[in-house]
Amino acid sequence: MKMLCKVSVLLLFLATLTCYCNALPLSTHKRWIIDDATGKRVKLTCAHWVAHAKPMVAEGLDQLPLNDIVKQFPERGFNCVRLSYATYMFTRYANVSIGETLRSLDIPERVAAIEKHNPWVLNMTHLQAYDAVVDALDKQGVMMLIDNHVSMPKWCCDRQDQNGFFNDRHFQPQEWLQGLAFVARHFKPKRHVVAMDLRNELRGSRESSKDWYKYVRQGARTIHQHNPNLLVVISGLDFDKDFTFLKNKPLDLNFTKKIVYEAHLYSFTGDTGSWSLQPVNRVCASVLESVQNLWGFLIGGSNPAPMFVSEFGYDMTGENDADNKYIVCFKSYLAAMDMDWSLWSFGGSYYYRQGNVGADESYAVLTHDWTRYRDPKFPHKFQLLQALLQDPTSNLSKSQILFHPLSGNCTHVSRKKELEFGDCKNHVRWSFEGDNNGAPIRKMDSPLCLKATGEGLPPTLSKDCLSPKSSWRFVSVTGLHLATKNKNGDLLCLDTHSHSSKLVTKKCICVDDDDSACLDNPQSQWFQLLTTNV
Repeated sequence: MKMLCKVSVLLLFLATLTCYCNALPLSTHKRWIIDDATGKRVKLTCAHWVAHAKPMVAEGLDQLPLNDIVKQFPERGFNCVRLSYATYMFTRYANVSIGETLRSLDIPERVAAIEKHNPWVLNMTHLQAYDAVVDALDKQGVMMLIDNHVSMPKWCCDRQDQNGFFNDRHFQPQEWLQGLAFVARHFKPKRHVVAMDLRNELRGSRESSKDWYKYVRQGARTIHQHNPNLLVVISGLDFDKDFTFLKNKPLDLNFTKKIVYEAHLYSFTGDTGSWSLQPVNRVCASVLESVQNLWGFLIGGSNPAPMFVSEFGYDMTGENDADNKYIVCFKSYLAAMDMDWSLWSFGGSYYYRQGNVGADESYAVLTHDWTRYRDPKFPHKFQLLQALLQDPTSNLSKSQILFHPLSGNCTHVSRKKELEFGDCKNHVRWSFEGDNNGAPIRKMDSPLCLKATGEGLPPTLSKDCLSPKSSWRFVSVTGLHLATKNKNGDLLCLDTHSHSSKLVTKKCICVDDDDSACLDNPQSQWFQLLTTNV
Protein backbone atom coordinates (compact mmCIF):
# COMPACT_ATOMS: atom_id res chain seq x y z
CA MET A 1 0.00 0.00 0.00
CA LYS A 2 2.89 2.36 0.85
CA MET A 3 4.50 1.57 -2.49
CA LEU A 4 1.22 2.30 -4.30
CA CYS A 5 1.00 5.68 -2.52
CA LYS A 6 4.58 6.53 -3.48
CA VAL A 7 3.92 5.64 -7.11
CA SER A 8 0.73 7.73 -7.08
CA VAL A 9 2.59 10.73 -5.66
CA LEU A 10 5.34 10.33 -8.27
CA LEU A 11 2.84 10.14 -11.12
CA LEU A 12 1.04 13.22 -9.79
CA PHE A 13 4.38 15.07 -9.60
CA LEU A 14 5.29 14.07 -13.17
CA ALA A 15 1.85 15.10 -14.38
CA THR A 16 2.34 18.50 -12.75
CA LEU A 17 5.70 18.86 -14.47
CA THR A 18 4.14 17.91 -17.80
CA CYS A 19 1.40 20.48 -17.38
CA TYR A 20 3.97 23.15 -16.54
CA CYS A 21 6.22 22.22 -19.46
CA ASN A 22 3.28 22.40 -21.85
CA ALA A 23 1.89 25.69 -20.53
CA LEU A 24 1.38 27.54 -23.80
CA PRO A 25 1.25 29.95 -25.62
CA LEU A 26 4.46 31.83 -24.96
CA SER A 27 5.09 35.52 -24.55
CA THR A 28 8.02 37.72 -23.49
CA HIS A 29 8.95 39.77 -20.45
CA LYS A 30 12.05 41.93 -20.71
CA ARG A 31 14.78 39.56 -21.95
CA TRP A 32 12.93 36.34 -21.12
CA ILE A 33 10.52 34.04 -22.95
CA ILE A 34 7.71 33.17 -20.55
CA ASP A 35 4.54 31.15 -20.22
CA ASP A 36 1.78 33.59 -21.10
CA ALA A 37 -0.54 32.41 -18.32
CA THR A 38 1.78 32.07 -15.33
CA GLY A 39 4.65 34.41 -16.18
CA LYS A 40 7.15 31.65 -15.43
CA ARG A 41 10.16 31.41 -17.68
CA VAL A 42 10.26 28.82 -20.47
CA LYS A 43 13.78 28.16 -21.74
CA LEU A 44 13.99 26.98 -25.35
CA THR A 45 16.62 24.29 -25.86
CA CYS A 46 16.13 23.30 -29.46
CA ALA A 47 17.71 21.37 -32.30
CA HIS A 48 17.29 22.05 -36.00
CA TRP A 49 15.47 19.59 -38.25
CA VAL A 50 16.13 20.26 -41.92
CA ALA A 51 13.09 20.22 -44.23
CA HIS A 52 13.87 23.10 -46.61
CA ALA A 53 16.34 21.48 -49.01
CA LYS A 54 15.69 20.26 -52.56
CA PRO A 55 13.73 17.14 -51.52
CA MET A 56 11.32 19.46 -49.61
CA VAL A 57 10.62 16.90 -46.91
CA ALA A 58 11.98 16.48 -43.39
CA GLU A 59 15.29 14.62 -43.42
CA GLY A 60 15.78 11.22 -41.83
CA LEU A 61 12.69 9.42 -43.07
CA ASP A 62 15.05 7.13 -45.00
CA GLN A 63 16.70 6.11 -41.72
CA LEU A 64 13.92 5.58 -39.16
CA PRO A 65 10.13 5.65 -38.82
CA LEU A 66 8.91 9.18 -38.16
CA ASN A 67 7.83 8.55 -34.57
CA ASP A 68 11.20 6.98 -33.75
CA ILE A 69 12.85 10.23 -34.81
CA VAL A 70 10.39 12.48 -33.00
CA LYS A 71 10.63 10.74 -29.63
CA GLN A 72 14.40 11.26 -29.60
CA PHE A 73 14.11 15.04 -29.18
CA PRO A 74 12.79 14.95 -25.59
CA GLU A 75 14.79 11.81 -24.82
CA ARG A 76 17.96 13.73 -25.66
CA GLY A 77 17.05 16.83 -23.67
CA PHE A 78 15.57 19.04 -26.39
CA ASN A 79 12.21 20.63 -25.65
CA CYS A 80 11.76 22.19 -29.07
CA VAL A 81 12.55 21.84 -32.76
CA ARG A 82 13.49 24.52 -35.24
CA LEU A 83 11.75 23.01 -38.26
CA SER A 84 12.70 24.66 -41.54
CA TYR A 85 10.76 25.11 -44.75
CA ALA A 86 11.22 26.83 -48.09
CA THR A 87 8.58 29.37 -49.11
CA TYR A 88 8.06 27.69 -52.50
CA MET A 89 7.11 24.45 -50.73
CA PHE A 90 3.79 26.05 -49.86
CA THR A 91 3.37 28.73 -52.55
CA ARG A 92 4.39 26.67 -55.61
CA TYR A 93 4.85 23.00 -54.77
CA ALA A 94 2.31 22.36 -52.01
CA ASN A 95 0.35 19.87 -54.13
CA VAL A 96 3.32 18.09 -55.71
CA SER A 97 3.93 14.62 -54.28
CA ILE A 98 7.06 13.69 -52.36
CA GLY A 99 7.62 10.73 -54.66
CA GLU A 100 7.51 12.92 -57.74
CA THR A 101 10.08 15.34 -56.33
CA LEU A 102 12.42 12.59 -55.15
CA ARG A 103 12.26 10.82 -58.51
CA SER A 104 13.19 14.08 -60.24
CA LEU A 105 16.37 14.14 -58.13
CA ASP A 106 17.28 10.63 -59.34
CA ILE A 107 18.02 9.18 -55.90
CA PRO A 108 16.34 5.75 -56.11
CA GLU A 109 18.25 4.28 -53.14
CA ARG A 110 16.96 7.01 -50.84
CA VAL A 111 13.43 6.53 -52.18
CA ALA A 112 13.71 2.81 -51.46
CA ALA A 113 14.90 3.54 -47.92
CA ILE A 114 11.96 5.90 -47.30
CA GLU A 115 9.62 3.25 -48.67
CA LYS A 116 11.06 0.81 -46.13
CA HIS A 117 10.71 3.06 -43.06
CA ASN A 118 7.89 5.47 -43.97
CA PRO A 119 6.08 4.16 -47.07
CA TRP A 120 3.07 6.41 -46.46
CA VAL A 121 5.06 9.57 -47.16
CA LEU A 122 5.82 9.00 -50.86
CA ASN A 123 2.24 9.53 -52.00
CA MET A 124 1.79 12.60 -49.83
CA THR A 125 2.11 16.15 -51.08
CA HIS A 126 4.80 18.39 -49.63
CA LEU A 127 2.23 20.12 -47.46
CA GLN A 128 0.79 16.83 -46.20
CA ALA A 129 4.23 15.47 -45.36
CA TYR A 130 5.16 18.62 -43.46
CA ASP A 131 1.84 18.40 -41.62
CA ALA A 132 2.64 14.83 -40.63
CA VAL A 133 5.92 15.90 -39.05
CA VAL A 134 4.27 18.80 -37.20
CA ASP A 135 1.47 16.49 -36.00
CA ALA A 136 3.97 13.95 -34.68
CA LEU A 137 5.94 16.60 -32.79
CA ASP A 138 2.72 18.13 -31.48
CA LYS A 139 1.53 14.78 -30.12
CA GLN A 140 4.92 14.25 -28.48
CA GLY A 141 4.60 17.63 -26.73
CA VAL A 142 7.65 19.11 -28.45
CA MET A 143 7.51 22.85 -29.06
CA MET A 144 8.19 24.05 -32.61
CA LEU A 145 9.65 27.13 -34.21
CA ILE A 146 8.69 27.11 -37.90
CA ASP A 147 11.72 28.47 -39.72
CA ASN A 148 11.46 30.20 -43.11
CA HIS A 149 14.93 29.16 -44.18
CA VAL A 150 14.86 30.05 -47.89
CA SER A 151 12.38 30.67 -50.69
CA MET A 152 13.78 28.39 -53.39
CA PRO A 153 14.44 24.96 -51.87
CA LYS A 154 18.21 24.51 -51.65
CA TRP A 155 21.14 24.18 -49.32
CA CYS A 156 21.76 27.47 -47.52
CA CYS A 157 23.51 29.88 -47.52
CA ASP A 158 25.61 31.92 -49.92
CA ARG A 159 25.98 35.67 -50.19
CA GLN A 160 25.27 35.56 -53.93
CA ASP A 161 22.53 32.91 -54.04
CA GLN A 162 19.71 35.36 -54.87
CA ASN A 163 17.80 33.84 -51.95
CA GLY A 164 19.04 36.07 -49.17
CA PHE A 165 17.43 39.52 -49.08
CA PHE A 166 14.19 41.22 -49.99
CA ASN A 167 13.73 41.65 -53.76
CA ASP A 168 16.38 39.10 -54.65
CA ARG A 169 15.38 36.91 -57.58
CA HIS A 170 14.18 34.16 -55.24
CA PHE A 171 13.03 36.42 -52.41
CA GLN A 172 10.10 38.45 -53.67
CA PRO A 173 8.38 40.18 -50.73
CA GLN A 174 4.79 39.49 -51.82
CA GLU A 175 5.32 35.76 -52.21
CA TRP A 176 7.26 35.71 -48.94
CA LEU A 177 4.39 37.45 -47.12
CA GLN A 178 1.93 35.07 -48.76
CA GLY A 179 3.96 32.15 -47.39
CA LEU A 180 4.16 33.62 -43.89
CA ALA A 181 0.42 34.25 -43.81
CA PHE A 182 -0.33 30.71 -44.95
CA VAL A 183 1.97 29.07 -42.39
CA ALA A 184 0.67 31.24 -39.53
CA ARG A 185 -2.96 30.37 -40.37
CA HIS A 186 -2.38 26.76 -41.24
CA PHE A 187 -0.66 25.81 -37.99
CA LYS A 188 -2.83 27.91 -35.70
CA PRO A 189 -4.62 24.79 -34.36
CA LYS A 190 -1.29 23.18 -33.44
CA ARG A 191 -0.71 24.02 -29.81
CA HIS A 192 3.00 23.29 -29.79
CA VAL A 193 3.78 25.51 -32.77
CA VAL A 194 4.89 28.37 -30.54
CA ALA A 195 6.96 30.54 -32.88
CA MET A 196 7.73 31.48 -36.46
CA ASP A 197 10.77 33.28 -37.73
CA LEU A 198 10.59 35.80 -40.55
CA ARG A 199 13.63 34.60 -42.46
CA ASN A 200 16.88 32.79 -41.86
CA GLU A 201 20.19 34.65 -42.35
CA LEU A 202 19.38 37.83 -44.24
CA ARG A 203 22.36 38.56 -46.49
CA GLY A 204 23.63 39.68 -49.89
CA SER A 205 24.42 42.79 -51.91
CA ARG A 206 20.92 44.27 -51.45
CA GLU A 207 21.19 44.40 -47.66
CA SER A 208 20.18 47.68 -46.05
CA SER A 209 18.79 48.62 -42.67
CA LYS A 210 16.17 50.78 -44.41
CA ASP A 211 14.66 47.77 -46.18
CA TRP A 212 15.12 45.66 -43.06
CA TYR A 213 12.80 47.93 -41.06
CA LYS A 214 10.28 48.09 -43.90
CA TYR A 215 9.93 44.38 -44.61
CA VAL A 216 10.51 43.09 -41.08
CA ARG A 217 7.57 45.19 -39.91
CA GLN A 218 5.41 43.83 -42.74
CA GLY A 219 6.40 40.24 -42.01
CA ALA A 220 5.95 40.52 -38.25
CA ARG A 221 2.53 42.14 -38.62
CA THR A 222 1.48 39.46 -41.12
CA ILE A 223 2.31 36.63 -38.72
CA HIS A 224 0.73 38.39 -35.75
CA GLN A 225 -2.43 39.20 -37.71
CA HIS A 226 -3.00 35.57 -38.68
CA ASN A 227 -1.86 33.96 -35.43
CA PRO A 228 -1.42 36.37 -32.48
CA ASN A 229 -0.36 33.53 -30.17
CA LEU A 230 2.97 33.05 -31.94
CA LEU A 231 6.33 34.43 -30.98
CA VAL A 232 7.77 36.29 -33.97
CA VAL A 233 11.50 35.63 -34.31
CA ILE A 234 13.50 38.25 -36.20
CA SER A 235 16.87 37.94 -37.92
CA GLY A 236 19.51 40.64 -38.12
CA LEU A 237 21.70 41.51 -41.09
CA ASP A 238 24.88 39.87 -42.42
CA PHE A 239 23.97 36.20 -41.94
CA ASP A 240 22.01 36.90 -38.76
CA LYS A 241 24.78 38.42 -36.73
CA ASP A 242 24.32 42.22 -36.89
CA PHE A 243 21.71 44.24 -34.99
CA THR A 244 23.84 47.34 -34.41
CA PHE A 245 21.34 49.53 -36.29
CA LEU A 246 18.84 48.96 -33.45
CA LYS A 247 21.09 50.99 -31.14
CA ASN A 248 19.93 54.13 -32.93
CA LYS A 249 16.45 53.22 -34.11
CA PRO A 250 14.23 50.64 -32.37
CA LEU A 251 11.82 48.39 -34.24
CA ASP A 252 8.42 50.01 -33.81
CA LEU A 253 5.70 47.37 -33.32
CA ASN A 254 2.63 47.45 -31.11
CA PHE A 255 2.80 43.79 -30.06
CA THR A 256 6.24 43.84 -28.45
CA LYS A 257 5.50 41.00 -26.02
CA LYS A 258 5.69 38.57 -28.93
CA ILE A 259 8.98 39.77 -30.45
CA VAL A 260 12.19 37.74 -30.13
CA TYR A 261 15.46 38.46 -31.93
CA GLU A 262 17.72 35.71 -33.23
CA ALA A 263 21.45 35.41 -33.88
CA HIS A 264 23.88 32.84 -35.30
CA LEU A 265 27.51 32.08 -34.48
CA TYR A 266 29.98 29.46 -35.74
CA SER A 267 33.75 29.07 -35.60
CA PHE A 268 33.86 30.23 -39.22
CA THR A 269 31.99 33.46 -38.42
CA GLY A 270 34.62 36.12 -39.13
CA ASP A 271 38.30 35.14 -39.22
CA THR A 272 38.22 31.37 -39.66
CA GLY A 273 41.93 30.79 -39.03
CA SER A 274 42.27 32.71 -35.79
CA TRP A 275 41.34 29.81 -33.48
CA SER A 276 44.41 27.84 -34.58
CA LEU A 277 46.86 30.69 -35.17
CA GLN A 278 46.32 33.00 -32.20
CA PRO A 279 46.15 32.56 -28.40
CA VAL A 280 42.83 30.96 -27.51
CA ASN A 281 42.14 33.35 -24.63
CA ARG A 282 42.60 36.32 -26.93
CA VAL A 283 40.44 34.88 -29.74
CA CYS A 284 37.63 33.93 -27.36
CA ALA A 285 37.64 37.35 -25.72
CA SER A 286 37.56 39.01 -29.15
CA VAL A 287 34.67 36.83 -30.34
CA LEU A 288 32.59 37.51 -27.24
CA GLU A 289 33.34 41.23 -27.42
CA SER A 290 32.07 41.16 -31.02
CA VAL A 291 28.96 39.23 -29.91
CA GLN A 292 28.22 41.87 -27.30
CA ASN A 293 28.65 44.70 -29.80
CA LEU A 294 26.65 43.10 -32.64
CA TRP A 295 23.70 41.57 -30.79
CA GLY A 296 24.43 40.74 -27.16
CA PHE A 297 23.64 44.30 -26.14
CA LEU A 298 19.95 43.64 -26.82
CA ILE A 299 19.49 41.54 -23.68
CA GLY A 300 20.85 44.26 -21.38
CA GLY A 301 20.34 47.92 -20.66
CA SER A 302 17.16 49.73 -19.69
CA ASN A 303 14.98 48.10 -22.36
CA PRO A 304 16.15 44.48 -22.69
CA ALA A 305 14.72 42.18 -25.36
CA PRO A 306 14.75 38.39 -25.75
CA MET A 307 17.58 36.98 -27.85
CA PHE A 308 17.40 33.44 -29.22
CA VAL A 309 20.63 31.91 -30.53
CA SER A 310 18.84 30.06 -33.31
CA GLU A 311 21.95 28.53 -34.88
CA PHE A 312 25.32 27.46 -33.59
CA GLY A 313 27.14 24.17 -33.83
CA TYR A 314 30.38 22.32 -34.17
CA ASP A 315 31.92 19.27 -35.84
CA MET A 316 30.92 16.52 -33.43
CA THR A 317 33.54 14.10 -34.74
CA GLY A 318 36.08 16.13 -32.74
CA GLU A 319 38.36 16.46 -35.77
CA ASN A 320 38.00 20.22 -36.30
CA ASP A 321 40.46 22.11 -34.09
CA ALA A 322 38.81 25.50 -34.59
CA ASP A 323 35.37 24.08 -33.75
CA ASN A 324 36.69 22.32 -30.65
CA LYS A 325 38.01 25.61 -29.27
CA TYR A 326 35.14 27.81 -30.42
CA ILE A 327 32.38 25.68 -28.91
CA VAL A 328 33.89 25.79 -25.41
CA CYS A 329 34.19 29.57 -25.66
CA PHE A 330 30.63 30.04 -26.88
CA LYS A 331 29.22 27.57 -24.36
CA SER A 332 30.68 29.78 -21.64
CA TYR A 333 28.66 32.70 -23.02
CA LEU A 334 25.44 30.69 -23.41
CA ALA A 335 25.78 29.40 -19.86
CA ALA A 336 26.61 32.78 -18.33
CA MET A 337 23.62 34.42 -20.01
CA ASP A 338 21.37 31.35 -19.65
CA MET A 339 20.39 31.83 -23.29
CA ASP A 340 17.61 30.21 -25.29
CA TRP A 341 19.18 28.36 -28.19
CA SER A 342 18.87 25.98 -31.11
CA LEU A 343 21.71 23.71 -32.17
CA TRP A 344 22.56 22.90 -35.77
CA SER A 345 21.71 20.14 -36.36
CA PHE A 346 19.83 17.10 -35.09
CA GLY A 347 19.88 14.57 -37.92
CA GLY A 348 23.05 12.89 -39.13
CA SER A 349 22.40 12.61 -42.87
CA TYR A 350 20.65 14.08 -45.91
CA TYR A 351 18.81 12.55 -48.83
CA TYR A 352 20.60 14.88 -51.22
CA ARG A 353 22.89 17.79 -50.39
CA GLN A 354 24.73 19.87 -52.99
CA GLY A 355 24.92 16.97 -55.43
CA ASN A 356 25.85 14.36 -52.82
CA VAL A 357 23.39 11.51 -52.31
CA GLY A 358 23.11 10.33 -48.71
CA ALA A 359 25.49 13.07 -47.52
CA ASP A 360 26.74 12.96 -43.94
CA GLU A 361 26.30 15.83 -41.43
CA SER A 362 29.34 16.09 -39.15
CA TYR A 363 27.66 18.88 -37.15
CA ALA A 364 24.79 16.59 -36.16
CA VAL A 365 23.81 15.45 -32.68
CA LEU A 366 23.06 12.02 -34.15
CA THR A 367 25.08 9.53 -36.16
CA HIS A 368 24.48 8.99 -39.87
CA ASP A 369 21.75 6.43 -39.15
CA TRP A 370 19.98 8.75 -36.65
CA THR A 371 20.24 6.25 -33.78
CA ARG A 372 23.14 7.30 -31.50
CA TYR A 373 25.03 10.36 -30.32
CA ARG A 374 27.75 11.29 -32.79
CA ASP A 375 29.73 12.68 -29.86
CA PRO A 376 29.16 10.20 -27.00
CA LYS A 377 30.01 12.96 -24.50
CA PHE A 378 27.36 15.33 -25.86
CA PRO A 379 24.76 14.78 -23.10
CA HIS A 380 27.39 15.54 -20.47
CA LYS A 381 28.78 18.55 -22.31
CA PHE A 382 25.33 20.10 -22.73
CA GLN A 383 23.62 19.05 -19.49
CA LEU A 384 23.79 22.53 -17.94
CA LEU A 385 22.90 24.36 -21.15
CA GLN A 386 19.74 22.26 -21.35
CA ALA A 387 18.79 23.25 -17.79
CA LEU A 388 16.96 26.35 -16.59
CA LEU A 389 19.24 28.48 -14.41
CA GLN A 390 17.36 31.75 -14.05
CA ASP A 391 13.65 32.51 -13.66
CA PRO A 392 12.49 36.11 -13.15
CA THR A 393 9.55 34.89 -11.05
CA SER A 394 11.59 32.74 -8.67
CA ASN A 395 11.55 33.55 -4.95
CA LEU A 396 14.61 31.41 -4.21
CA SER A 397 17.80 33.13 -3.14
CA LYS A 398 20.59 33.37 -5.68
CA SER A 399 23.59 31.07 -5.56
CA GLN A 400 26.36 30.10 -7.94
CA ILE A 401 27.34 26.97 -9.81
CA LEU A 402 31.02 26.27 -10.41
CA PHE A 403 30.96 25.10 -14.03
CA HIS A 404 33.63 23.73 -16.38
CA PRO A 405 32.66 24.61 -19.98
CA LEU A 406 35.11 22.17 -21.62
CA SER A 407 33.70 19.03 -20.01
CA GLY A 408 30.24 20.30 -19.09
CA ASN A 409 30.80 19.18 -15.50
CA CYS A 410 29.82 20.96 -12.32
CA THR A 411 31.67 20.73 -9.01
CA HIS A 412 31.01 18.45 -6.08
CA VAL A 413 32.82 17.94 -2.78
CA SER A 414 34.14 14.48 -1.91
CA ARG A 415 33.96 12.81 1.49
CA LYS A 416 37.51 14.05 2.03
CA LYS A 417 36.18 17.58 1.45
CA GLU A 418 38.17 17.81 -1.80
CA LEU A 419 36.84 19.51 -4.91
CA GLU A 420 35.85 17.12 -7.70
CA PHE A 421 33.76 16.88 -10.85
CA GLY A 422 30.23 15.52 -10.99
CA ASP A 423 27.01 15.98 -12.90
CA CYS A 424 25.12 19.25 -12.78
CA LYS A 425 21.87 17.91 -11.31
CA ASN A 426 23.22 17.77 -7.76
CA HIS A 427 25.91 20.42 -7.87
CA VAL A 428 27.23 22.29 -4.84
CA ARG A 429 25.89 25.82 -4.40
CA TRP A 430 28.53 28.48 -3.91
CA SER A 431 28.68 32.16 -3.01
CA PHE A 432 31.38 34.40 -4.48
CA GLU A 433 31.58 38.17 -4.39
CA GLY A 434 35.04 38.49 -5.87
CA ASP A 435 36.82 41.36 -7.54
CA ASN A 436 40.34 41.96 -8.84
CA ASN A 437 41.68 41.76 -5.28
CA GLY A 438 40.26 38.28 -4.69
CA ALA A 439 37.67 36.86 -2.30
CA PRO A 440 36.72 33.50 -0.78
CA ILE A 441 34.45 31.06 -2.59
CA ARG A 442 32.02 30.01 0.14
CA LYS A 443 29.86 26.92 0.25
CA MET A 444 26.29 28.13 0.67
CA ASP A 445 24.69 27.62 4.10
CA SER A 446 27.98 26.65 5.73
CA PRO A 447 31.04 28.33 7.30
CA LEU A 448 33.33 26.59 4.79
CA CYS A 449 35.17 27.98 1.80
CA LEU A 450 37.50 26.71 -0.91
CA LYS A 451 41.20 26.67 0.00
CA ALA A 452 44.13 25.73 -2.23
CA THR A 453 46.53 23.15 -0.76
CA GLY A 454 49.39 23.35 -3.24
CA GLU A 455 50.34 22.88 -6.88
CA GLY A 456 48.99 19.62 -8.29
CA LEU A 457 46.75 19.10 -5.25
CA PRO A 458 42.97 19.43 -4.92
CA PRO A 459 41.49 22.46 -3.15
CA THR A 460 39.57 21.51 -0.02
CA LEU A 461 36.78 22.95 2.07
CA SER A 462 38.17 24.83 5.05
CA LYS A 463 37.04 27.21 7.78
CA ASP A 464 40.19 29.26 7.16
CA CYS A 465 38.47 31.72 4.83
CA LEU A 466 40.88 34.60 5.56
CA SER A 467 43.94 32.74 4.28
CA PRO A 468 45.57 34.04 1.06
CA LYS A 469 45.08 30.49 -0.27
CA SER A 470 41.32 30.98 0.17
CA SER A 471 41.32 34.15 -1.91
CA TRP A 472 40.31 33.57 -5.54
CA ARG A 473 39.88 35.81 -8.56
CA PHE A 474 39.25 35.43 -12.26
CA VAL A 475 42.24 36.26 -14.46
CA SER A 476 43.15 36.47 -18.19
CA VAL A 477 41.44 38.46 -20.89
CA THR A 478 38.54 35.96 -20.98
CA GLY A 479 37.98 36.15 -17.22
CA LEU A 480 37.62 32.38 -17.24
CA HIS A 481 40.72 31.33 -15.27
CA LEU A 482 39.97 30.95 -11.56
CA ALA A 483 43.23 31.65 -9.74
CA THR A 484 44.77 31.92 -6.30
CA LYS A 485 48.39 32.43 -5.22
CA ASN A 486 50.92 30.06 -3.72
CA LYS A 487 53.24 31.02 -0.85
CA ASN A 488 55.65 32.64 -3.31
CA GLY A 489 52.93 34.85 -4.76
CA ASP A 490 52.73 32.95 -8.07
CA LEU A 491 49.33 32.36 -9.66
CA LEU A 492 47.85 28.88 -9.55
CA CYS A 493 44.74 28.14 -11.61
CA LEU A 494 42.02 25.61 -11.00
CA ASP A 495 42.49 22.74 -13.46
CA THR A 496 41.47 19.17 -14.17
CA HIS A 497 43.34 16.13 -12.92
CA SER A 498 44.53 13.93 -15.78
CA HIS A 499 43.63 10.58 -14.20
CA SER A 500 40.63 11.22 -11.94
CA SER A 501 37.60 13.38 -11.33
CA LYS A 502 39.55 15.52 -8.88
CA LEU A 503 40.21 19.19 -9.48
CA VAL A 504 43.66 20.55 -8.70
CA THR A 505 45.57 23.82 -8.90
CA LYS A 506 48.31 24.15 -11.51
CA LYS A 507 50.47 26.81 -13.06
CA CYS A 508 48.18 29.06 -15.12
CA ILE A 509 48.26 28.59 -18.90
CA CYS A 510 48.55 31.63 -21.18
CA VAL A 511 47.02 34.15 -18.79
CA ASP A 512 49.47 36.89 -19.79
CA ASP A 513 47.38 38.92 -22.21
CA ASP A 514 50.47 40.41 -23.85
CA ASP A 515 52.04 37.04 -24.72
CA SER A 516 51.04 36.50 -28.37
CA ALA A 517 53.39 33.52 -28.67
CA CYS A 518 51.54 31.39 -26.10
CA LEU A 519 49.53 28.97 -28.23
CA ASP A 520 48.92 26.26 -25.64
CA ASN A 521 45.24 25.49 -25.16
CA PRO A 522 44.16 26.80 -21.73
CA GLN A 523 40.55 25.56 -21.84
CA SER A 524 41.03 22.84 -19.21
CA GLN A 525 41.50 25.79 -16.82
CA TRP A 526 38.35 27.64 -17.83
CA PHE A 527 35.76 27.79 -15.06
CA GLN A 528 32.69 29.90 -14.38
CA LEU A 529 30.62 30.77 -11.34
CA LEU A 530 27.14 30.92 -12.83
CA THR A 531 24.27 32.64 -11.08
CA THR A 532 21.11 30.61 -10.53
CA ASN A 533 17.86 31.17 -8.63
CA VAL A 534 16.05 27.90 -9.38
